[in-house]
Amino acid sequence: MRLFNRRIAALLASGLIALTAGCASTGKKDTINMAGLSQPVEIVRDRHGVSHIYAQNQNDLFFAQGFSAARDRLWQLDLWRRQGEGKMAEQFGPRFVEQDRAARLFLFRGDMQAEFASYHPEGQAILTAFAAGINAYVDWVKANPDQLPPEFKLTGTLPGYWRPETSLIRIYGLTRNLNEEVKMAQQVAGLGLNAVQGLSTFEPPLALQVPAGLDVRQIDKSVLANYTLARNGQKFVAADFPQSPLALDKREALASALSEGKLASLDPNFDPMATRYESNNWTIGGQHTDTGKPILAGDPHRSITMPSLRYMVHLNAPGWNVIGAGEPSLPGVSMGHNDRIAFGLTIFAFGDEEDLYVYDTNPANPNEYRYRGGWEKMRQVDESIPVRGQAAAVRQLKFTRHGPVIHEDPVRHKAYALRAAYLEFPGTAAYLASLRLNQAQNWNEFVAGMEKHYTPSENMVYADVDGNIGWFGGSIAPIRPRNDWSGMLPVPGNGDFEWRGVLPGSALPRAYNPPEGYVATANEYNLPADYVYKDMSARTWAEPYRVQRIREVLADGNRLTVQQSQDLQYDNLSIPARTLGGYAKALNSADPALNDALGLLKDWDYRMDTDSRAATVYAFWLPEVVKRVSDLYVPANGRAAFGDLSTRKTLEKLATPDAAFGTPPDRGRDALLLQALNDGVQKLRAKLGPDSTQWQWGKLHHIQFEHSLASLLPPDTAKAWGTPRYPVGGDNDTVHRATFRKSDFRQISGSSYRQVIDVANWDNSRVQNVPGQSADPRSPHYQDLLKGWATGEYFPMAFSRAKVDSERADTLTLKPSGN
Repeated sequence: MRLFNRRIAALLASGLIALTAGCASTGKKDTINMAGLSQPVEIVRDRHGVSHIYAQNQNDLFFAQGFSAARDRLWQLDLWRRQGEGKMAEQFGPRFVEQDRAARLFLFRGDMQAEFASYHPEGQAILTAFAAGINAYVDWVKANPDQLPPEFKLTGTLPGYWRPETSLIRIYGLTRNLNEEVKMAQQVAGLGLNAVQGLSTFEPPLALQVPAGLDVRQIDKSVLANYTLARNGQKFVAADFPQSPLALDKREALASALSEGKLASLDPNFDPMATRYESNNWTIGGQHTDTGKPILAGDPHRSITMPSLRYMVHLNAPGWNVIGAGEPSLPGVSMGHNDRIAFGLTIFAFGDEEDLYVYDTNPANPNEYRYRGGWEKMRQVDESIPVRGQAAAVRQLKFTRHGPVIHEDPVRHKAYALRAAYLEFPGTAAYLASLRLNQAQNWNEFVAGMEKHYTPSENMVYADVDGNIGWFGGSIAPIRPRNDWSGMLPVPGNGDFEWRGVLPGSALPRAYNPPEGYVATANEYNLPADYVYKDMSARTWAEPYRVQRIREVLADGNRLTVQQSQDLQYDNLSIPARTLGGYAKALNSADPALNDALGLLKDWDYRMDTDSRAATVYAFWLPEVVKRVSDLYVPANGRAAFGDLSTRKTLEKLATPDAAFGTPPDRGRDALLLQALNDGVQKLRAKLGPDSTQWQWGKLHHIQFEHSLASLLPPDTAKAWGTPRYPVGGDNDTVHRATFRKSDFRQISGSSYRQVIDVANWDNSRVQNVPGQSADPRSPHYQDLLKGWATGEYFPMAFSRAKVDSERADTLTLKPSGN
């Protein structure tokens, strides 16, 4: 290892891996001549790494946004593009041909002119300029190889080029619900329909039915293999990097490290079939704020990754003046504000955009499937896949009238295809429809934009300078006309199950200046009681605890401030803890250690604060309770398919105990709770020791990142490219949501970005990203935002030119070549 560390040190010294990046250093005023621009563009980067782009026309504006995103996130962007377009084999070799084939099943293949125009009247020009800006940076960095991110240097690879269509990749969107359909089919096969009905929560209520002609026993995870391969990719191996300067054994370590980074999950046990909706937002009318103008807040939650999923930018040109966050691969911003309106999103679980179709295939010709009494041919498309070092590979894709064929079972003569609204309809690339919102000036223009905001389905909250607030449930919702077709299970593809179009945008739910004076959403079931299309809805929503807590705070508030919205985003009160903790008041034990834990719970304020010992006891108690209640109600032979009950269903069972708990049921429930607490405390003592004064939640629950190459680097460099450990509060059910992996209590998902927008004074708005704006460890903006994110410190969302200049760190001017 010492020899290898000397090799890395030599690479560092030689400049192959530079420790400082000239284009990323602070305090500079640089100028680059750049082909593709018509007029100069000024990019002011503030002290927090946010680029404020001042252009004199729209094309130059989005060119510069693409350039800035590539400057900060080139490796992330290149992998995003290659995996999404099915071009991994071009750089990494023949092992990736099948992954590329799978990815190409999910490319949009419809009317491209309608596709571009759906996002914005000048959508094609915007996407063309954005891709040109990324490509300009790629050209620049190839001419200045000392600026290449270290991942390219250590893998011996180079970044490739973007097309206007690249940002239209579908596979990264938060769409639903193919995984859920397969999982529910397995549950029904394992437990029976009635058991699944009783153990599940459907909103609005649903009498679950198996679609006529479907055999759920034939549905297993193999159906999802291509879908999962396209979305998640596969792990690297050493042979994928033959041009790397590293020795073979170190290339193996490199492959392992980069696989972890590419899959973008801190949790090795992440369940890709688990439904996750994790975001909060609210908008407060001026009658409830200290300024008399609205305050809008939002913190969309996703997996916490390094680099960040979110990318902040400020875009200023004639017709454009908007600041906020989106994803580095997309032009515009998906949440933020312009000079007239503010907007922020959470997932709105209304439109179920996916259906799995199951076909009988012709035993004499597997490329034909049964449809309305006859055999229909699959459409076949031959794809030429470039492969590094050898001739292109030709692979065949198959499509039915419903969509791509994702699995074939020749033994049973079955085929499976995915019907997805985002593959069938233009304008369904994730988040891009926010371009219209970026320029909206009032409620009517906002609504017009949201009626075309198809994916992901969003609760978009609204506020404007005139004092109005609102909410729009944006979605694309297929119409399923049969009573036995809820969208929760696969359906036969024989022609009996056909969509009748989609719900028009004009029929989607909304609220404008509601009488409560505020709107709050947290992915919960929030369709208005009188909404006429609620039975079209998907049936699985987030548990209601976060929104209940938000409403508790907002309903009691008067003259609310920006600071109070920041505090609410960090609110650690757990409603499930308050519910479960209520039972602890009636429990007692002769065991001193157990009684000590009970004492902590009885005196607790139910906040998952970092210094709370009771929070730690609860964190070990709750999973034991869930497990034991699940054992009572989920048959053993169906446990593998169903798993545990939800927290919500568990608390319902505790609130109304029946004979499953024994006789009398309430005494059996209390005995179960006490036994669960005993087992939880034993695990807690094994983890933190017997001294309960050392049980603070923050000693376990934390956030920390290592660079994906940490295992390859000298210790000092690995430490410099990693981050400190910070304790964090919250858990899965608090507004300050902080889901953690069980092995070491490291947070794996939560707020990927936070904004609190003061409509009375845009410059008084506050924001966070995590861990930094840059993905390059040589940049001062690589991890500079993590401490504030972990401790609740926000930074200014500078908007006026005077405020931007006061926060200025460096300036880059892009000039047209020849000027």
